[in-house]
Amino acid sequence: MTESPAKTINIILAALGGEGGGVFTNWLIEVAESNGWLCQSTSLAGVAQRTGATIYYLELFPNDQRQSRPPVMSLFPAQGDIDIAISSEIAEAGRMLQRGFITPDNTTLVTSTHRVYGITEKSDIGDGTMDASTVLELAAKYSQRLVSFDMSELAKKHNSVISSALFGALAGSNALPFSVQSFKDVIVSTGKAVKTNLAAFDDSYQSAQRAVNGSPVETYQPNQSALTSGSVDTEAPFSLPLATSNAGSELLDRVRDNFPIETHELIYYGLQRLIEYQDFDYANHYLDKLDEILKIDQGQQSFDLTNATARYLALWMCFEDIPRVAQLKIRASRIGEIRQEVQADAEQIIHITEFFRPRPEEICAMLPKSLGRALLSSRLGRRFLELFAGGKKLRTDTLAVYFALRVLASFRAIRRRSLGYDEELRMITSWLDTIKLAAARDPQLSLELALCGRLVKGYGTTRQRTTEQVVSIAEYCRSFANASAKEINNLRLSAIKDDANQAFNQTLIQYRNQC
Repeated sequence: MTESPAKTINIILAALGGEGGGVFTNWLIEVAESNGWLCQSTSLAGVAQRTGATIYYLELFPNDQRQSRPPVMSLFPAQGDIDIAISSEIAEAGRMLQRGFITPDNTTLVTSTHRVYGITEKSDIGDGTMDASTVLELAAKYSQRLVSFDMSELAKKHNSVISSALFGALAGSNALPFSVQSFKDVIVSTGKAVKTNLAAFDDSYQSAQRAVNGSPVETYQPNQSALTSGSVDTEAPFSLPLATSNAGSELLDRVRDNFPIETHELIYYGLQRLIEYQDFDYANHYLDKLDEILKIDQGQQSFDLTNATARYLALWMCFEDIPRVAQLKIRASRIGEIRQEVQADAEQIIHITEFFRPRPEEICAMLPKSLGRALLSSRLGRRFLELFAGGKKLRTDTLAVYFALRVLASFRAIRRRSLGYDEELRMITSWLDTIKLAAARDPQLSLELALCGRLVKGYGTTRQRTTEQVVSIAEYCRSFANASAKEINNLRLSAIKDDANQAFNQTLIQYRNQC
């Protein structure tokens, strides 16, 4: 029989709110106590419900009756003294690395590889997302043993919470001297969601065992593809799938016949988005505009100009107006996602409160052009619009609000005659015309202008600011014949430095003065 260790086993867990970190901790305490070990735990709460991580710290010690006095255990984790680190998300594993809790001489790291993007990542003007692959490389380098796979998808597969998958991964890591049956017994003893929790535990346990033995880890990958009769293999070179309707077949035939194969993937996903947003005629309108770009694309670097325009044009044409927001709020798939996230049973009734903050400009944007402009230009009209503008909390699970949103979503039928569409089309046309004019001067200049489409994002004042940036860049390029690709690139980079336009305006003024 292996002798009990002479020191505590120190365990730290980082879990986001709502992921069952407290349940996991209680399970682990029960496992330790059922095996005759002493246990002490403490926690530092984060912000609840998926906006902050809670840190749990546990110390385990064998209850040796021969000892004259109980051990003294710490309430706080110490750098270089962690035996097992557990993270419910890869960014939290990165924070553990940064704080020095993971060391190559004694730390086993158990982490899920999925991402839950933080507020700073989501609110970044450019691309503020963390590089998960870098964190995984560092985790493998600085941990004694790494057990990592997508535990979130595995938990979803079994309609469970990630805490059960983490529990199974910990058991499968062989980092604790407890039998796997003792882990299972604790889950069963709770009497809550036993079937789903055990299924996730077993699946995660097997995946962890494969990771420990150096075998490939099979993770659950949902496979969905809208408007296609079969799945798309992301590992294989992209090929246009079979259509499921005559209109879809005409669109795909047009792409196949008129566009080079290097552009098919981005165009296809752009078409999917546009059809769901509006209709097949709108998707054909998108291809009409891309036809004009393809004519000036010289094919350098695998038709980068057409690809860049295809990507950002599709996103721009799917601008979020009130009908779009209403459409998204009441779609059945979203309600299903909410029910799944809160783990609601089929018989349970859930209540959903949505927050809306429409501006008068956004209300008028969904109206016919003449009516929208008349209301915005009238003082009395603006006072009337203020009755419906501003922050509002609405229960979208009630019939009145639901049918009101259905009515607002139906305004998509007149979207192409609305004031908002007219203004968006004017800016899109200005951007595309400038790309075509620049292509005759310098292909790289036209590509830089196409990439400026990435600036357009958000809604409300953010949307207004970002679209005005693109319009200003296009105007600058048309006004000054000596505008260069480097200048357009610098303008684009300065536009994402702050949300007050200070860096962008300074750079634009500087270039205008030089010319």
